[in-house]
Amino acid sequence: MKPFILSGLMVFLAAPAFADFEICNETASKAFASIGYKDGDDWVSEGWWTIQPGDCSIPVVGDLENRYYYIRAESETGNWTGDYSFCYINDEYTIRGDENCTSRGYKTGGFFEVDTGNALDWTQNLTD
Repeated sequence: MKPFILSGLMVFLAAPAFADFEICNETASKAFASIGYKDGDDWVSEGWWTIQPGDCSIPVVGDLENRYYYIRAESETGNWTGDYSFCYINDEYTIRGDENCTSRGYKTGGFFEVDTGNALDWTQNLTD
């Protein structure tokens, strides 16, 4: 009976870990997050994930395929933006391409770069 228990434990320990890109809200205000990333030859931006204080959301499920991801987040108490421009709108969206945003009916906004160092999973914290 002991070998059976040990083999069951070994299977459990060998189970693959889940890898995702997670954004966690470590502020006292509800935050809304968007993400930009490379998909083949195209740049893609997606949003919005609503993240309550102390909670997390997963905009990219599974092993990360890129080293760099780009985040734009907004809340009542602050914004997280950067020097990398992507298209976005105020409603839920998925936009392919990062050029000619205005002529395509979108806004252009700054996203900050996240260097995952080619990790398979990443947690990005939003802080005050």
